Amino acid sequence: MKDNIARTLVERMFAVEMAFMGSKHRDVGQLADAFAEDVVVREPHSLPYGGNWIGLDGISALITRMSDVWSDMRIDDLEVTGSPERVYLSCELTMVSRVSGKTTIQPFCERLDFRDGRLVEGIPFYHDTQALIDLIAPG
Repeated sequence: MKDNIARTLVERMFAVEMAFMGSKHRDVGQLADAFAEDVVVREPHSLPYGGNWIGLDGISALITRMSDVWSDMRIDDLEVTGSPERVYLSCELTMVSRVSGKTTIQPFCERLDFRDGRLVEGIPFYHDTQALIDLIAPG
């Protein structure tokens, strides 16, 4: 039962992110359905969107920056476990570089902490950040 709740939280979060990405007029308020106002996502510092992204404005900026880097992102073979407060996910992450047009497929994991059904902290773990950097490097 806990895993079903965890999966529902993750699926809602991804749906909100994708709707925001696909929106012509991005309204930060859209993100409040899945993200707490004090949310923080901690991306690896080596990536062009690395660092701590704080609050709904930070998540908006992160999603925009990732959209600038990747023309397509897809999650396959999603597995989710945990509780309504802490969720662990793993998947195969497919990303296409806007600069090179090349595709990478990597294992990906993330630890997500939720409060009242909304994300308060996300810590992603990419399999090979150097491969990502090489893929998005110009020329």
